[in-house]
Amino acid sequence: MRDEAATATQAPAGGSPVRLGLIGALGIYPDYRLLWTSTVLTQAGQWMMQISLGWLMLQMTNSAGWVGLIGFASGVPFLAISIPAGVLIDRYDRRTVLVVCQAAAMAVSLVLAVMLTLHLATPWHLLAAAFLNSAALAVNTAARQVLIPNFVARDHLQNAVGLMSAGQNATRIVGPALAGPLIAGVGGAGAVYLQTVFLLAALAGTLMLPSVRASGAQVLAMRRNLVDGLAYIRRRPALAGLVWLAAIPTLLVFPYIQFLPVFARDILHIGAGGLGLLLTFSGIGAVTGALVVAGFEKMPRKGLFMLVGTIVYGLVVIAFAYSSWVVTSAAFIFGCGLLGSAYMSVNNSLLHLNVDDDMRGRVMGVYGLTWGLSPLGALPMGWIGDHVGVPSAVALGAVLSSLFTIGLALRSRQLRAL
Repeated sequence: MRDEAATATQAPAGGSPVRLGLIGALGIYPDYRLLWTSTVLTQAGQWMMQISLGWLMLQMTNSAGWVGLIGFASGVPFLAISIPAGVLIDRYDRRTVLVVCQAAAMAVSLVLAVMLTLHLATPWHLLAAAFLNSAALAVNTAARQVLIPNFVARDHLQNAVGLMSAGQNATRIVGPALAGPLIAGVGGAGAVYLQTVFLLAALAGTLMLPSVRASGAQVLAMRRNLVDGLAYIRRRPALAGLVWLAAIPTLLVFPYIQFLPVFARDILHIGAGGLGLLLTFSGIGAVTGALVVAGFEKMPRKGLFMLVGTIVYGLVVIAFAYSSWVVTSAAFIFGCGLLGSAYMSVNNSLLHLNVDDDMRGRVMGVYGLTWGLSPLGALPMGWIGDHVGVPSAVALGAVLSSLFTIGLALRSRQLRAL
């Protein structure tokens, strides 16, 4: 088996790496291509699971609060597991970590599908499935992010991160396009079965990746590793600013995705098929934003771009929240997807460029913690939505996100200067 030293030399021969085209990293780096493909398959399955669980919970309970609980159950594992996961990724073979987590997620999906087929599933089973599925994928997602710099040259990292983001966001088109009609035609079990198939295919691709261990990583006690990772971020103001910029909109804005079943059924009156339509437009916007980032390897003033983009992102989400016409809602959610994907792709690439490889897993573990904030934010958003309406709850989160981002922009000179 090849080790990291071998996989890291897949760059074109002769001097410094050549300038890439839009999808150059996929053509040049075979192991990155395998990683990209298996990641896309995993994310497509996850979108099917998310749509299915949200719709099934709404049908079972008729409550935005319960839909929010699905998001909360999905987020708790990211909050509890992401940082320890980063330690594991730095200490053990990264491919092995991926294989174990991929197999666990596939098992959860299969069990849930069988329970739905036998009409045994209750709201509590949906919550348990959301929790266990996210527990496996919290580690899986962090490991996949950490592996990107092991398979591409440093000068091509932004292109590779942008393409990975584009692929993941493309699943927001494929997942809803498959899950929406399946839910409408044969029920939620069909979408969950298809997720299982996607996870199985992703597992096959993951098994073909080379073994990778962190360069220079020391085997320390778990607690020491955790402390070192947090201290590493704290000592670097720009790195800390990037983590905060990932956390703010993830907690306060991203939860609106969890409530798209409510918008589709109760506000726009377009049903399960319309839910897939909304997510498709969101995905098209997200792919567009990620490809823009992938195509601009030498983007200037990236920190300022992210800050302005995050503020505008909140404003566009507010416009979507109060839209009651399907056409304008589709246009606004396209803009939401574009802005959210673009700023997160730039944020991710800057994190990789500003961290040492032996600390990469721990830093990405902290970064993965921010991913769990979105479902966590869905819990209060659902409670507020039950009392004042989901549009107002979503708009409140977006307003707070833009205000906090303005405060971060004023305070963090290092972040503005990136």
